[in-house]
This record gives sequence, C-alpha cells and structure tokens, in this order.
Amino acid sequence: MSNQKTTASKPTNTRLQPDDQSVADYLRRHPEFFEDKPTLLADLRVPHATGPAVSLVERQVAVLREGNASLQKQLEELVQVARENNQLNAQLHKFTLQIIENDSLDALLTLIDKQLRRNFSASLVALRLLVGANDGKLASRDEFSADADALRGLFRRLLSAGKPYCGRLSGEQLAVLFGEQAESIASSAVLPLGKQGDLGLLAIGSFERDRYHTNMDTSFLDNLAEVITVAMGKYLGTGA
Repeated sequence: MSNQKTTASKPTNTRLQPDDQSVADYLRRHPEFFEDKPTLLADLRVPHATGPAVSLVERQVAVLREGNASLQKQLEELVQVARENNQLNAQLHKFTLQIIENDSLDALLTLIDKQLRRNFSASLVALRLLVGANDGKLASRDEFSADADALRGLFRRLLSAGKPYCGRLSGEQLAVLFGEQAESIASSAVLPLGKQGDLGLLAIGSFERDRYHTNMDTSFLDNLAEVITVAMGKYLGTGA
C-alpha cells in the first residue's frame, strides 16, 4: 500500500480585484455612495501636482475656489469693458456735437485730428481723402495729398469690405498713411469712409502693439466712421 499522503489543495480566492475603471464606473452609477460614509470621504487623499496630497473634500473646496476666482476675473474684465465702452460713447456724443457746430471743412479736419488724439488715445491720426477739395486753399492739406491709385491698391480689400480693420499694417501701408512716422506705429485702426471707402480712409495709429488687434469689437469705430462720413459729405458734396 502506498504511503503517499494525499495533500488537500488549498482553496484559492478566485475573486478578482476591481480595476480602476470599474471603480470609477461604479461611483458614477452610484453617486449616493458617500452619503452615509462621510468619514470615508474625508479620509480619501488626492495627490496634488504642486503640493502634498489633500483630502477629497479639501480638493473640492480648492477647485470651487479656483472656479470662483476665474469667474470673478471674467466679471471684472466685463465690467472694465463696459466702463470703457460707456466712456467712448460719451466721448463720441461730445465729438458729434462739436462736429455739428463746425461751419467749415478746414475747422472740421482740424477738429478730427485734435479730438482723436486728445480723447480717443490716438498716437497719430491720418485722414486720407479720395475726393478733391472744393476749396483751392485746402488742396495743400495732407488729407488731400494722398496718391489715390496707390491708396486704393494698398487698401483694396479693406475698402471693398467697407468695415474697420484693426491690427498691424504692412510697411507700405504705414508709409502711405503716416509718412516719416510710420516706423513708430505698432498697431492701427483703419476706417473706410463712405460706401466701400469712396470718400477715403481714417487711420488711427498707436505706439502700443496690442492697442488695436483683430479680435477687438469695432462697433465704436463703425459709429465713428459714420459720423465723420456724414460730416465730410456736407462739405465735399458726396451725398454721404
């Protein structure tokens, strides 16, 4: 008879441990899981990229604070934009009243340059008209001295669009607008005057790189261009 002893095999635990995804899926399906386990929720630790691990509750509080800070910043930015828009609209109203009081084209041209520099933060102003001066005395002014063909060629797309452009201009465009001071201009707003710019262009130059950019709202500039176009049409007989 064999003396070999039969060794009973030990039972093995075949129950598999859940993987990370299974745990995550379970918690999503049972959002109430922690409702009767508040101590467990407080004991859970969450690693933080910039500091020691914190409890899940602390992490949630931190996330909420970050979210609130972001919302607060956005709100402050919106309030600032609204305040600036109110100031611009007030200045435009005042500017419009001054235009109405003008009784000559010469005075109007001087007013436009003066007010844009003083009240609208323009570093340089360039008004380039594509129509002739009715008064021979005005023909020598810079506003009427532009090469019409060159101006139309360089700003063809802007003129055809009939809408203000904000951003950076090419060297040639800056030169035809601002002459010897072209290199000092870092950003510009260019407003076509009249239907598709048939009256000319008003350029506002800034020494600041981000003063005028392609993503900015141009509603105020649209209104400014309309006011100036109507005022100019009164003297130039364009019917604007």
